[in-house]
Amino acid sequence: MTRARTLPALAALLPALLLAGCQAWHGGETAEAEVVLPPEPAPACDVSLQLQPPVLRLPRTDAPKRVPRDKNAPSVDISQIHTVNRPLQDIGVWSETAGGWSVLTLQLGSERARSLAVRLHDVHLPKGGALWLCSVDGKLRAGPYVQKPDGELWSEPVAASQARLEVWAPTARRAEVGGLLADVYGGYR
Repeated sequence: MTRARTLPALAALLPALLLAGCQAWHGGETAEAEVVLPPEPAPACDVSLQLQPPVLRLPRTDAPKRVPRDKNAPSVDISQIHTVNRPLQDIGVWSETAGGWSVLTLQLGSERARSLAVRLHDVHLPKGGALWLCSVDGKLRAGPYVQKPDGELWSEPVAASQARLEVWAPTARRAEVGGLLADVYGGYR
């Protein structure tokens, strides 16, 4: 074989040889890049944020006006649904915290609500990411909620008329955070 033909032939084989060598080095398996998480994030709900979270003002939560069929039967309605249907990335704001973590925050409020809870669709959290629902003062917390296989997330209620939604993610992977805030439930009982 002439030299002119040898170089292109070797160049064509080089990727296959490198791949075979890497597989042999890893015991015949192709290894996925290991994700190195930053140290533990600051405790959720009680950090001083760089940016004040935007406030999503919801309609007032009022108990339904209805006549009970039986005076002794308890009411089954426990909350009013406030439909939002907006992507978290469009309505929240990112802040960076110490140690390589970022937090996406959004404050929610509904006058007269005794509690607030959220439902999210198409939630995607990177490895190490978590979602929290907190009272504005940080004393009450629901979470952490992590990635679910179906992407649906329902929070426990927080006994407050205002709450803060926090999504924690390693700063290097915060672009992977996704989700739609479908509904906020204002409790009135």
